[in-house]
Amino acid sequence: AARLAGLPILRLLNEPTAAAVAYGLDNASEGVYAVYDLGGGTFDISILRLTRGVFEVLATNGDSALGGDDFDHRVFCWIIEAAGLPPPSPADARLLLVKSRDAKEMLTGHDAAPLISTLSTGAKVDLTLTKDIFTDITRNLVAKTLPPLERALRDAGVAPVDINGVV
Repeated sequence: AARLAGLPILRLLNEPTAAAVAYGLDNASEGVYAVYDLGGGTFDISILRLTRGVFEVLATNGDSALGGDDFDHRVFCWIIEAAGLPPPSPADARLLLVKSRDAKEMLTGHDAAPLISTLSTGAKVDLTLTKDIFTDITRNLVAKTLPPLERALRDAGVAPVDINGVV
């Protein structure tokens, strides 16, 4: 694609290596790092070794049926349950999913996120999602990341104590 666009190709990076470089690990201490990518639709784990500024991918694994969207949906379900709402219309469901994602993202830098909205039925949602609630309602989703992580560590031939950091 770069050649077709007339761009010079300096180097091709796979996604975990690109994430590690973007995070600044290329300037970090040498060692073994885990790149934990729980993106929109998929979960990927990569084990990388940094030696003299060069990354080597030791192992990758993941779950193509698990991603950040699942966390958004779990917050959405929590809103429905906590507010005692009937099944929402498609438009209200879209609105609540956007609010769910926004609240999840807000928890990155805050201890709580307000969820305030008025639905097309006139029903009002006025809830607060806390980090503790989020942790509790998504515990099973986080647990689903552990088997791929364990397989990647095994495939890489490293133990958790060998990891210098997680990105």
